Amino acid sequence: MVAIELYGAAYHDDTLARERDRRRDALLATLGWLTLRFSSRRLRREPDAARREALQTMAVRRAQLGRGS
Repeated sequence: MVAIELYGAAYHDDTLARERDRRRDALLATLGWLTLRFSSRRLRREPDAARREALQTMAVRRAQLGRGS
């Protein structure tokens, strides 16, 4: 139960958008979801690191939920 959000300044550059994202993340957390956010800049500059981070997070999450690999 990991949500991965990819974002850029065009949609997340103002206070209202950030607040909306935080509220959505809080709601998802009440349902057991963890949200990972990756900027478009990071994905362009560090795609392998972002991929590793996402995969590691999902592996830990599976273990926490008792679902194995």
